[in-house]
Amino acid sequence: MLTGVILAGGPNDYVYGRHRSLLPHHGEPLIQFQIKEMRKIVDEMIVVTNTPRDLLPFVPTDTRIITDFFQNKGPLGGLHAGISLARTDVVWVIESNNLTPSTRIASRLIKNLLKFDVDGALPVFNGVLKPFEGVYRTSTKTCLTGLLQAGDTTTSTFLKSINTSSVVIQPDMLPLK
Repeated sequence: MLTGVILAGGPNDYVYGRHRSLLPHHGEPLIQFQIKEMRKIVDEMIVVTNTPRDLLPFVPTDTRIITDFFQNKGPLGGLHAGISLARTDVVWVIESNNLTPSTRIASRLIKNLLKFDVDGALPVFNGVLKPFEGVYRTSTKTCLTGLLQAGDTTTSTFLKSINTSSVVIQPDMLPLK
């Protein structure tokens, strides 16, 4: 069982006066494309945003739209909210600007997570670790809660506080879109 979480953020997610998730992508709003792609392998979908009214008309009724418990805490606040309400033990998280959510990459990350029995499996694209494009166990909620309650919103502190593994993503693993 797997939950898909899209971090559709807040004020920084507006481009040209529109929410980034509503910009056209392959003939439909990006958020619809992302949900459709993630639905190929997830059992439930959650969109985390500080502006739910903007996205609600574009999100299927079987997708939950939630807001952060810890407001204005950036992506860690969104990750915390998604993990907190996930009904599964593992979540696949992507950012709102992900134009190519890949079920192939997500499946590889999940295998890595299970094989090495870690809290998170994160992709590395072109030498850059992508912590908000990976998979996490929902048990990381405790760590996230502690950090956010202490006012620490740094991704590096979170990643140092949990056990992770990384997977180098080769160009041939990316969808052809």
